[in-house]
Order: sequence, then C-alpha cells, then structure tokens
Amino acid sequence: MSHIPYPVATLGSICAIVAAVVLHYTVRAYLNRRVKDPREHYRRSKSFSTFLGIATAIALILLWSHPLRSRGTFLGLIGAGVAIALRDPLLSIAGRIAIFAGKMYSAGDRIQLETLSGDVIDVGFFYTRMMEIGNWIGGDQASGRIVQMPNSKVFGTAIFNYTQNFSYIWDEVHLPITYDSNFDSATRILLDVGGEYTKEFLKGAQEELEEMRRYFLISEVELKPSVFLKITSNWVQLSMRYVVDPKKRRSANSFIYTEVFKRLRTAKDIKIASETMDLTLRAPKAA
Repeated sequence: MSHIPYPVATLGSICAIVAAVVLHYTVRAYLNRRVKDPREHYRRSKSFSTFLGIATAIALILLWSHPLRSRGTFLGLIGAGVAIALRDPLLSIAGRIAIFAGKMYSAGDRIQLETLSGDVIDVGFFYTRMMEIGNWIGGDQASGRIVQMPNSKVFGTAIFNYTQNFSYIWDEVHLPITYDSNFDSATRILLDVGGEYTKEFLKGAQEELEEMRRYFLISEVELKPSVFLKITSNWVQLSMRYVVDPKKRRSANSFIYTEVFKRLRTAKDIKIASETMDLTLRAPKAA
C-alpha cells in the first residue's frame, strides 16, 4: 500500500462511504417494511439521511485531519474561504437539521412562511418544495405552481403550520340579515348546518386537542359551531365559527352557504340584507 498516498485516510474514507451507502439502503428497507404511515416514513427517512450525511462528513474530516495537519494553515485559509463562499448552502443544511430536529414541518403539512403558502411536498438538503396555494386562486386552493425556498428561511422567520399536532383550523361564515329578521331562527339554521357538517370529525378533533394538552398549555376552547351577533350600520351580521380541515375550507364554505340558503327560502321571517345607497336627484337650474 506504499504507493497509495495517505493509505489509512484513503482506505478509511472508502470504507466510511461504503458503510454509509449500505446503512442507508438497510434502514430504507427496514422503514419500508415496518412504517406504514407515509408521513411518518418520510419524516424518519429524511431525519436518518440527514444524520448519516453529517456523521459521514465528520468521519472524513477526522480521517484526513491527521495526515494533512502539516498543511493546516494553508487548508485553514482555504476552509475559511470555502465557508464564506458556501455560507448560504451551509445555512440551508443547518436549516434542514433545524426543521427535522425542531419538528417545524414535514411533507404533507400546510404551512405559511412570510408571503409563501403551500403544502410541503419535499424537504431537501438545501430547499423545501411546496405546492403553492392562494395567490390568484381563492379559498386556499392549489395554484399548480411548485415553490422552492431555501431551508435557511426558517431562521428568524415565523412559520405558520396549519396541520401540525392539530389537523383542523377555525373558520367563519357570515350571514347579513335585515334588522326586522328573526335572529333566533337564523341562528338555529346556521347551527344546524354547522353541526351537520362537523359531526363526522368533531370527536376526532376533540381527541387531537386533548392529545395536544399533554405537551402544550392550551386553554379550553369550544369545538362545536357557535354563532355571534354584530350590529352594523346596514344590517345585523351573524358569524358562525366552526372547525374545518384546512385543505377543505373552500368546499366547507360552499356546503354551508348552499344549505343555509336552501333553508332560508322557506323562512318567511328572515331576509338577507345588502348594502343600500340613497340617491338624491336635483333638476338643473334654468339658465
């Protein structure tokens, strides 16, 4: 092996890389067999690949630090230059570590970061990829564009996660009615429709909320639909608050309004209000 420069470091590097590749495929096969939940499979796979990549890099640095110590000053200057040149990529790698270590988000989560909103489809070493929602599309639905943002964005920026720990958000629908309408009847209609929509998942939402209380200090909140009344200068506004899957907010709105308007057709004592404008016409003065 005398003809191989730095034989220990060279052969050690080869062994480390081969071991990393074998371990990667072994763990992947294990996860494929044992982990059935796609989101959990993705999270564990990405977390392990991040750990394995860092461990392999540390092993290579340790293997080569001894044979190259005589050139330490030169290599140190090169390393400093490389660190400055690769500042953003290194920050993105650190961001990936923070994302998985801090459980900020994972594939399948719906998040908002600054002005970007979307469903996470992949968290790579350098970029997070999202299916964009909103923009020119209303109702938090997909626009069809794939957004790539550097993982370093997670540092110093608020991340809004719609689905982590609790799979639901609160939303509201508003019903403007005239002052002489029957408020009680309108309220009952809203509550009946809201209860009909949420009955399938309300129990599951309550269980998720109770599970969150094991880890976070969360005050008591009402999950059943509730209606609030507000007097405006033009009408009485009834607002119904209810829980909904964040990815079904638009369809939920459509269902609730459709059912409410169907029932209002037969309600003689409830009138939908609209904004009015008074016009005063004046005849032109004679010349």
